[in-house]
Amino acid sequence: MSQETVTSILPFSTLSENRKELFTKEIERAAIFCLAELERAKGGGLVLKQPPEKLAFIAEVCYPFWLVDIGEIAFLFDGLSTLSHTLTYLPIPDMQAFLDNVKRSSKTRQAYMTFLSSNLNYFQASTNEEKKKIDGLVTDPEFLNDFIPNLSEATPIKTSLSNVVTVSPTIDESSIISIKEELLNLKSKFAEEVNVLYTCMKLINAKTENFIKAIRNEIEKVEEKLSQKIEKCKASIEEQVDEIRNNYDEEVTEYSQKIEEELFSLQQEKIKFEKTKEQSTSEVERCEAEIKTCAISEDSVSEQKWREKKNELRRQLSEIGTELKELDKEIKEVKGEKSLKIFELKSERDAKIKEAMKDLVEIESSRDAKIRIYEEEMEKFEELTSSIIGRIDNLAKLREKSIDEFDKLGVPQKRRKCALIHMPFYLTCYQSESGKRYVHFPPSVVSSVSFSVKFKGAFGKAKIKQLLQPRSKKIVSLLTRFPLLMEQNAVFNREMNEACAKTNILTKNSCKSIRIGLEMLKDEGWFSEKEHESFSQILT
Repeated sequence: MSQETVTSILPFSTLSENRKELFTKEIERAAIFCLAELERAKGGGLVLKQPPEKLAFIAEVCYPFWLVDIGEIAFLFDGLSTLSHTLTYLPIPDMQAFLDNVKRSSKTRQAYMTFLSSNLNYFQASTNEEKKKIDGLVTDPEFLNDFIPNLSEATPIKTSLSNVVTVSPTIDESSIISIKEELLNLKSKFAEEVNVLYTCMKLINAKTENFIKAIRNEIEKVEEKLSQKIEKCKASIEEQVDEIRNNYDEEVTEYSQKIEEELFSLQQEKIKFEKTKEQSTSEVERCEAEIKTCAISEDSVSEQKWREKKNELRRQLSEIGTELKELDKEIKEVKGEKSLKIFELKSERDAKIKEAMKDLVEIESSRDAKIRIYEEEMEKFEELTSSIIGRIDNLAKLREKSIDEFDKLGVPQKRRKCALIHMPFYLTCYQSESGKRYVHFPPSVVSSVSFSVKFKGAFGKAKIKQLLQPRSKKIVSLLTRFPLLMEQNAVFNREMNEACAKTNILTKNSCKSIRIGLEMLKDEGWFSEKEHESFSQILT
């Protein structure tokens, strides 16, 4: 083991909050012995007689874990590599090639525009994930939350452990260092990719802004150049337009005066007829009154005269009405001719003005067309740049998320040295005609003889089973795989059985300490005198 590695061992047992009594190694081994004996098959059976199992050995075994820091995060590794974790992340396109192409293609606006259009999907997020399996890495949050707090109780190991089977990790120190470097490089790669992605965003944005600034300068030059030409043209045109408008005004005035005279004559004639009509109408009314008077006075001669005059007046009124209709028609026609003529004069004027302004319109159209082309070019630059930067930003956020998820694989804890941590548990082997059976007892929390323990004991349940409670369900699940490892690897199986046989706590010397522990458990109230005698006899 290198000087950069610290080796330590965790305690098998920790005291619960309500336990005030000491819990010595003798009590611990005595408790494990009792639990192992209770787990042993005693044989029997009504139909098929089963022989009892023999308790081959009970050995304290140390399961290896590695704890290594990567930056501010500590990563936990299962030393036997029964666990693993697969990192998944999206690949990032070749950014250096992209940066080189940006610099190469940004010499002209045309080349840069073509480059942006061609690389619009360059940073499209890939659907093909890259995967990296890390053997032994423990990432289960519940497991880490159960395991890491116990590190404060770890005891440094300066000499080899006696009476304990220390399982050598299948992931050795060089492999751990290699994995650490690999993870560090991967995390550094992620961070560098984020930096380069933001560099790409800044470069593209800067290049686009420079070209947009250049386009705005071009627009200003076009406006400045053609504005002088437009002002000069306007000065020349104004005289022509003023002359055209003056001529139009004169023609309209002359024609309007002529028409007004004609309308005046017609209106005058119309008024004469209207007045004559009024007079004739009055005369008709007078004739009707005289006729009535003559009829009353029976003056038939006068009545006849008045009737003849009335009829003559009615005939005149009819003629006047006809004349008035003709005059109205003529007045309407003259007004219509006036409107048509003025419209024609106005159209002629507008056509002349349009012709006179043809050069000015041509210059303004040329200016507006050039400006529009420049504006559309700026919009295209902004659209392409925004789209590409948006996709780069998405990739950067995905990569930052990968870094955040990377840190969540461990726990915030900075250590100066790599640590090999041994987690003790007890492994029991039962021997029978059918073969060997293994049972493990995981790191536990030690309880006291509480009311609930006594209550369950009153119903015939062995109180001793409640003394040790597994510290973590996740650790129990991990240790369940240990016998499977032994079954899968014959060499490992043989080595473990030999090592456990040598450190068996059921040897003659160890039995003495177990008896001391049994006595202390009896005094504490974990089993009766009869149970104590039964367990003690088994040790003889």
